[in-house]
Amino acid sequence: MKSDEFIREVEEELQREKLALLWKRWGGLVIGGAVAIVLATAGWVAWQRRQESQRRAEAARFAAVEQLLVEGRDKDAAAALRGFAGEASTGFATLARLLAAAAAERAGDQGAALADLEAVLRDPGADPLLKEAASLLETAHRLDRDDPKALAARLEPLAVDGAPFRHAALQLLAAARLRAGDREAAVAALRRLAEDPETPSGTRMRASELLDALGAPLPRATS
Repeated sequence: MKSDEFIREVEEELQREKLALLWKRWGGLVIGGAVAIVLATAGWVAWQRRQESQRRAEAARFAAVEQLLVEGRDKDAAAALRGFAGEASTGFATLARLLAAAAAERAGDQGAALADLEAVLRDPGADPLLKEAASLLETAHRLDRDDPKALAARLEPLAVDGAPFRHAALQLLAAARLRAGDREAAVAALRRLAEDPETPSGTRMRASELLDALGAPLPRATS
């Protein structure tokens, strides 16, 4: 009996080591892909708000600040966007803080990026969709440092069918489960991604590659 228990413990430890190696190899790609989806969707919302807004002067100023991002002046852009957010109407202020977080991250200031995202989450007047985007981005920032089980619990409601950012949330959920050493839950999240016809092609490919790496490949189509 003791011999069987020892063998089982060794096998479990090897499994944890394998998952840790997979996380080290793939975690950055998963997080990067999820963040890209969130920012792309948030950008679409920003465009819609600019088109619908009657505040012409505010829209023009917002566009001028955005130009700093286009020029790659991320540090300057982050500062300008925060200044704009402090004076703008709610919709533009939320967008500015999200873009400031992205600029701060690119500039290597993770603390400032988190502060920008937390400001969105604390804002009772923020657009719910953009607030959800901020929650996902904040989770992505914390994935390498906070308790992965707690982060997974936060992601579950954002990954349900029909949720606007479900593909990003599922990627992050798989990463959190993988980091926590829960192979089965990670595989389940990745299968949902790979089998959802609405999943972007690049994300679906990444999910399939991770499933292969985890030894749980999707069934191959037969001709």
